[in-house]
Amino acid sequence: MSKSRTTKCERFTLIVAVSAFSAGLLVAVPAAAQWDPPPPEFIATTEPAYFEGHAAYWYNGHWFWRDDHGAWNHYDREPPYLADRRAHFPPARRSWQGRR
Repeated sequence: MSKSRTTKCERFTLIVAVSAFSAGLLVAVPAAAQWDPPPPEFIATTEPAYFEGHAAYWYNGHWFWRDDHGAWNHYDREPPYLADRRAHFPPARRSWQGRR
């Protein structure tokens, strides 16, 4: 009877440990790989840099561009051409506020 009780206790401990581990995996934490594309008002007021045949926008530390289907993408590493452009010609932002 003692051996049966020990086995049940070990099984219970294992079930609790696995459950706690599983619950930790399911916690909703934003991944570092998630990024937000520039909002429409940013695009409307920022001059793009043209690279690889499409308009690219410097936003939140990344260059963003749209593919042929309209989905936003970004470069994981800043291309040398865009880095040089950003160093010499910072992205110009336009504003029409106050104009009548």
